[in-house]
Amino acid sequence: MNYRFQNLLGAPYRGGNVVITQNTQLISPVGNRVSITDLIKSQTITLPVQSSSNIRRIAASPDGTFLLTVDENHRCHFINTARRVILHRINFKNTVNAVKFSPDGKFIAVAAGKLVQLWRSPAFKKDFFAFELVRTIADCEDTVTAIDWSLDCKYLLVGSKDLTARLFCVEKLKDGILNKPFLFLGHRDNVVGCFFGYDKKNTIKVNKVYTITRDCYIFSWGYSGNNDGNFDENDGGISKPAFPGTPERDGEGNMDSGSVGNVKKRKDFDGKDEGEEGYLHKEKWKLLRKDGFMQSPAKLTACDYHRGLDMVVAGFSNGVFGLYQMPDFVCMHLLSISREKITAAVFNEIGNWLTFGCAKLGQLLVWEWRSESYVLKQQGHYFDVNCLTYSPDSQLLATGADDNKVKVKYERMEMFYVFGKL
Repeated sequence: MNYRFQNLLGAPYRGGNVVITQNTQLISPVGNRVSITDLIKSQTITLPVQSSSNIRRIAASPDGTFLLTVDENHRCHFINTARRVILHRINFKNTVNAVKFSPDGKFIAVAAGKLVQLWRSPAFKKDFFAFELVRTIADCEDTVTAIDWSLDCKYLLVGSKDLTARLFCVEKLKDGILNKPFLFLGHRDNVVGCFFGYDKKNTIKVNKVYTITRDCYIFSWGYSGNNDGNFDENDGGISKPAFPGTPERDGEGNMDSGSVGNVKKRKDFDGKDEGEEGYLHKEKWKLLRKDGFMQSPAKLTACDYHRGLDMVVAGFSNGVFGLYQMPDFVCMHLLSISREKITAAVFNEIGNWLTFGCAKLGQLLVWEWRSESYVLKQQGHYFDVNCLTYSPDSQLLATGADDNKVKVKYERMEMFYVFGKL
C-alpha cells in the first residue's frame, strides 16, 4: 500500500530554537522533523522531510519562503516551505550554534564553532552545489553563540564564549582590505545574545548595541561619534529606505536589495565623505549602563530583542521569564511558566506575542503580553504513551501515558487539553 506521512502528534517541541514568520506561522523542531503551526487558523502540519538526527538550529528567510535546518550531525537542509521539499543540502562540518538570514535574504550567517561563515543564499537556483561561501570570519577565540544582522546588511554583530562581542563590517572597503572588528569587552560570562538597537524616529538607523550574558546582565552600548554617547542625525548612520516593507523577489528567487536599505552619502563637520569615515566598527562605542536581571543563582538561557518596541525578553534556568522596556530597563512582566529551564524565547514580528519553549517538558507556549492570555499552549507527555483512541468523527485523539495524565487533542490543531491525573 502507498502510505504518505500526514502529521506528527504528541511532541510539540524537543529542543532548539523556534521561529515565527511574517504570516504568523510558528516553526519549531520536533526531533528530526519540523512542525509548522498556523496561529491564526489553529492548524499544525509536520513537514514530510526529516534529518538524520535531531534538529539543532533553524532559520527562516524574511518572507518565510525558505527554511534552513541544521541537525546535530552538522547536516543542513534548505527547504521550500510552500512546496515542502528539500532544495539543497550541505554539511557545515562543525557544531552550529546560531544561523540567521540577512534582512534582504541574500546571505546566511552560520556560527560553526569558532568560525562565522557567510554563505550566499541559493534561493531557487538549480546548481549542482548552490551554496557559495562568501567570507569566513575567524576572529573569535571561542565558540560563537549569537549572531545579529544590521538592517542594511552591512554589519554583523557576533557574541561568543570568549566573553566578548564583536562588530564586523561585512563589505570590503574601497582599498579591498577587510577591517578588524570592534570589540565590546567587560563581560564576565558567555554572551547569550547580542542585538542592534535602532533610533525610535528612524527604525533602520543603528544607535546602540545590547549584549546579554549568561550571568543575568545586560550591557547597553552607545555610539559615541559626537563624544556624548548619542547617535546624532549628522553622524554616520543608515538611511531609511524609500519603500519600507517586505522586499520582493526577482526571477531567481533573490530579494531586491534596493527595498531593504540604502546607504546615504553624507559629510561630517570636517567635510569628509562617509565612504572614508563613518563606519560603525571604526567609531568608538562606550558602555552606557549595565543592568542585572536579579535572578541569581539562575542562569540566563534564552533572550530576544524587538527593535520596534525596544523591548527585551529573557528566559532563565529556573523557568522564569521577564519582559523589559529598554533603554531604561523597566520590568513589564516577570512570570514563572515551569520549573525547568527555558530554552527558547522569541518575539513575533509585531511584538505582541511571546513564544517560549521548554525542551525537557516538551512545552511550547505563545503568550500575548498585553492581554496576558495564551494564544497557544502545547505540552506532550513527559513519559511513554501507553494507549490512544480516536473519537467517532476522527477529529479528536485521546492519549494516556506513564505520567498519569490523559490528554485530548485535535488532530489538525494539536492543541492539548489535560483531563487530569489518574
